[in-house]
Amino acid sequence: MKKILSLFLVFVMMFSFVACSGGDDSSKGTKPGDTTASNDPDNNGIEYEKDDLPDDLNFGGQVVRFLLEKRSATEGKASSDKDDVFTEELNSDVVNDSIYNREKYVEERIGVELEPVYIDPRNGGDYEKTVEKQIAADEDEYQLLGYITFAFTRFVFMDYLNDLYELNYLDLEKPWWSQTFNAEAEVMDGLYVTTGSLSLSLTRALFAIFYNKSLAESNSEKYPELLDLYNVVENGDWTFDKMCELGSTIYIDNNGSTTADSEDTFGLGFQKGIGIDFIWSSFDISVLSPDEDGWFELDVPTEKLYSALDMLTNLLYNTTGCFVAGYDDDNLDILSAMFASNNLLFMNNSLEAIESTTLRNMQSDYGILPTPKYDEKQNEYYSYAHDSYISFAIPKTNRNPDTAAAVLEAMASYAYRDTEPAYLDTALKGKYMSDPQSRKMLDLVVDGFKVDAAWIYLETLSAEYPANFRIMISNNKTNYASQHATMERKVKNALKMFKVTTKFS
Repeated sequence: MKKILSLFLVFVMMFSFVACSGGDDSSKGTKPGDTTASNDPDNNGIEYEKDDLPDDLNFGGQVVRFLLEKRSATEGKASSDKDDVFTEELNSDVVNDSIYNREKYVEERIGVELEPVYIDPRNGGDYEKTVEKQIAADEDEYQLLGYITFAFTRFVFMDYLNDLYELNYLDLEKPWWSQTFNAEAEVMDGLYVTTGSLSLSLTRALFAIFYNKSLAESNSEKYPELLDLYNVVENGDWTFDKMCELGSTIYIDNNGSTTADSEDTFGLGFQKGIGIDFIWSSFDISVLSPDEDGWFELDVPTEKLYSALDMLTNLLYNTTGCFVAGYDDDNLDILSAMFASNNLLFMNNSLEAIESTTLRNMQSDYGILPTPKYDEKQNEYYSYAHDSYISFAIPKTNRNPDTAAAVLEAMASYAYRDTEPAYLDTALKGKYMSDPQSRKMLDLVVDGFKVDAAWIYLETLSAEYPANFRIMISNNKTNYASQHATMERKVKNALKMFKVTTKFS
C-alpha cells in the first residue's frame, strides 16, 4: 500500500514538475555571480526560484546512499533531534509529508533510488569512524554525507571530500544554499561542505528572544515600551542595553525562599552554555577572516569582544532580574518551563523551543524578537545558530559524484520551494504562532543568520577559540586579554599546521 501511495503522489506532482529522462549535459558547480535566476510562482503568488537541472536528466535508477546520524526526539522537549532529511512515512504532518514527498519526487525526477542509512550513536554507531573507514578502504558505499557541522568539517582537511565547485549540477548561488555559510566555509577558492534549506536543523538551531505578553503587560506601567516591542525592533532600537533596561529589575520571590530559583519571576532568562554564544553573531564579532592568499587569519576586534563579554558577565552575575540556567544544553528546557509558567519576561532560546510540548501547551501568549544588536550603530539584526545543525558533503570515494550533486540540488531546491515554507509558514507561523507581527520578527531571525568560519571550523582552524570564551564566562572569569593571548597562539599554530600539512599548502 505504501508503494502504491508513493507512486500516486509522484503522479500527482508530475502536474507541477516535469519528469526527466535521458541526457547528461550540465554546467559545473557555480560560485556566486556565475548564474542567472528563473522564477516559478507558487500558489500564494510568492516567487520561488527553480533549479536549472536539465529537464531530460535521468541517471537510470542509480542507487544513492545517504549517510546520516540517527536523531530521535525526546518527548516533552524541542524537536531538533527529528530526522529532517528523510522520513519513513506520511503522517498528515505538513513538514513530515513534504520531506517524504520530496524523496519520491527527486527519485522520479532524475532517475535515482535514494537510500538513507542511519548511524545510531546510542547503539554503538560512530559516524566519523564509518566515514574514515570508507575513505581508507577507497570504497563507494555511501555517496552523500550529512552530519553535524562542527564535527563534520574536519574532513575538509583530511582530504575526504569533493570540492563542490568542481561538480556538475550544483548551483551554489541559488537561495536554497546559505550564501553566508558558503562564504565563510570556502577554503582557498574551494567549497567542501554546504548547508541551507535542506537542513531544517539550521533553522531550528537559530536563537531568538521570546517574550511573555502577560508579563509584558503587567510591567508596562513602569516600562511602556513593553507594549510595543515590535516597534522598538523596527526602529533599530532593540539593543542589548535596551533589553537589559526593560528586564533587569524585574524579580519576584514567589515561593518566599529568599533565594532566587526557578519558581520565582524574572525579567530575563539565559542559559550560560550555548545560550550565550549568540553574541558572536548578534554583535557581529569576527574571529577568522580570509588573508590575501585565500587562507585564514585571526582577526578579532578585541576591544569590542571584551566590551561584549563585560556586558554578558554583568547580565549573568550582577543582575537581580536575570535567571541563569546551567551550562548543560538541557537547561534550555528549564527556561522553556519557566517561560510557559509566566516566570520569565524575556527568554533567550532556540527556535526549536516553539515546537516543544512545553510551549505548545503554554496558556499565555508570547512573541518572538531577534536577539539584540550590540548598539544602535549596528545596522542589522543578526542571528546565531548553534553549530549542531546538519551540513552536507560528497566523499571523494564517490565514483559518480555528479549524480550525488544532482540529488543534493534537486532535494535542496524542493526544500526551498516546499519543505522550508511548510515549516516556517505552516508549522511555526501557522500552527504554533498566532501573532502576525511575531511572524515578521521570525523572518528577521531566519534571514539574519550569520556565522563565522571559526564556528564552521571549530575543532580545526579556530582551535575552539569562541567556545573557550563561553566556558570562561560560564565560570565567571574576566581575564579576557589573557584568554585571548592564550587562544591566539593556539589558533595561529592551528592555522599554520593545517595549511602546511594538508593539500592547501
